Amino acid sequence: MKAPIRLVTPLVAASAALAMTAGTASAATTTIREETATGAPYSGNWQVSTVGTLDFAVTFLGSRVTGSCEDATLQGTVESTGAGELTAASIGACQTSNGFSSPATDLDLSEVPDRSGSVTYDPVQDGRDGVLSINAGLSFKIEGQVLGFTVTCFYGFQTGGSPGLAFDVYNRDNPNRPLPGHDDAQGVSDDITLVRQPGSSALCPSDGTGSGAAIARGESTPGSGVFDRKLYVTS
Repeated sequence: MKAPIRLVTPLVAASAALAMTAGTASAATTTIREETATGAPYSGNWQVSTVGTLDFAVTFLGSRVTGSCEDATLQGTVESTGAGELTAASIGACQTSNGFSSPATDLDLSEVPDRSGSVTYDPVQDGRDGVLSINAGLSFKIEGQVLGFTVTCFYGFQTGGSPGLAFDVYNRDNPNRPLPGHDDAQGVSDDITLVRQPGSSALCPSDGTGSGAAIARGESTPGSGVFDRKLYVTS
């Protein structure tokens, strides 16, 4: 059963993907740098790409259904002070334990009125170095056959009870980073909630949970589309 995923606009939330809640003003300033804590400030294009699958779970007709998507990628622009914008998003093929599936899809951002986002330096002792936020109105659609009926479900995202999709950011030398085998700035979120949106079938689950981890890079050559510049978040 094919379940195509596409972008819709009703929710002010952040991408499935990967990843991020709206950044608020902080007492600390934010500077995104090239490579290290003492590198030059970085402004330009960025890419966030998941490492491993995006995993999720919902309750469907009284049973727990698990699923995963192969990957997800976000691209955008960012200023060295942390303000940015989402310019592209895609999600890999997805499958669920009850037989639903969807092909890899490039999400259409043309109908999204707010594609803003931010990186905020917000360190926690023995934990993250900051938070990556994207405020784009992203949601996804899944369709499939259940008991002979076509079921259409729309979902948006919350993180920690707030609209949006948020990732804790770890610098490449943080010993507590979630992907220690990767020498990159990276993010992780295990507190994502899928929220059913208006227009969904009555057979759709009302909510679900999700998690994922990703790495973030910039471009060494501006505009090249080659994301090989390591990034670092400081005050």
